[in-house]
Amino acid sequence: MRYNTSTNDTDHGPNSQTGTNRPSSSKWVFDPVILVDLGDETAEDVLQSKSLLVSTLDCIQDGVSILDTELNVKYVNNSMKNWYSLSGDFIGLKCFQIYHNRTQPCENCPVLHTLAKKSPHIGVVKYSLDGLDIGWQQLFAIPILDKQSDLVGVLEYVRDISYQYQLENDLRCIMEKYQSLEKRNAAIAQLLAEQRKERDELEETISQNFEKFVKPSLNYLRSKSDVDEVNLVESLIEEIVYPISKKRTSILDKLTPREIQIATLIREGNTTAEIAKTLTVSNKTIDFHRANIRKKLGLQTSEGERINLETYLNAHN
Repeated sequence: MRYNTSTNDTDHGPNSQTGTNRPSSSKWVFDPVILVDLGDETAEDVLQSKSLLVSTLDCIQDGVSILDTELNVKYVNNSMKNWYSLSGDFIGLKCFQIYHNRTQPCENCPVLHTLAKKSPHIGVVKYSLDGLDIGWQQLFAIPILDKQSDLVGVLEYVRDISYQYQLENDLRCIMEKYQSLEKRNAAIAQLLAEQRKERDELEETISQNFEKFVKPSLNYLRSKSDVDEVNLVESLIEEIVYPISKKRTSILDKLTPREIQIATLIREGNTTAEIAKTLTVSNKTIDFHRANIRKKLGLQTSEGERINLETYLNAHN
């Protein structure tokens, strides 16, 4: 009975791909097939053969390597051969020599931990070829013990995790950017809150100053100047202050600035003629605005009833 493991030697390295197009997370290192020459053996004999086990190891798409206690290579499967382009007589050479072209063992090598502790170890290392970093590998170092529990070698199982490592690295970068963005958003939110607080304080100061200084001054001017003109000035000042103080009778929110001005003069007891004189317009214009004010305030009543506009405005001030 003879066995032969056929491989495709045209593609090498953990990023190689054969056959149909596959995503980078599921590529063949080589195209495997086990050829069996049964001879006089039965199929049952084939399945129980140690030679079949070796051929099976040669078909595994992860790397398998057996080392002695001096880190000399005793066996490698076809994945290792493809990854590292191994050919010729490499058996008996140091693993760090044939895999990494080094003169000393690799730093943090899991195999060294296994040799020292007689226990399995896992590590992640860069995969390099001809001095170039190609990807990342996960190494499983498993001790091989004899019946006296003496260490006689190490099974090194190598898995290409370049794709997963890149995904994890990308995810880590995204999370770092997300956390950075969250911190910036928190800083912006705090800044906006401080700005709102400063704005509210400013609005309160302006409103208080208007009540404390401007209104008393206007009242003083009324006793020394034309009352209508002072009232006009006051209504204009209120229009300027309103966007900041927001202090205005809610019913006036429906009115235009000109209508608010006229409504203010009406509330202060001015007649149509007096308002027209103050604003330098005709009585007809004031009557037009008065009609609009009554309509917007819902003072259109059934025939025969009439609500006094001045009374209404003072009652809802």
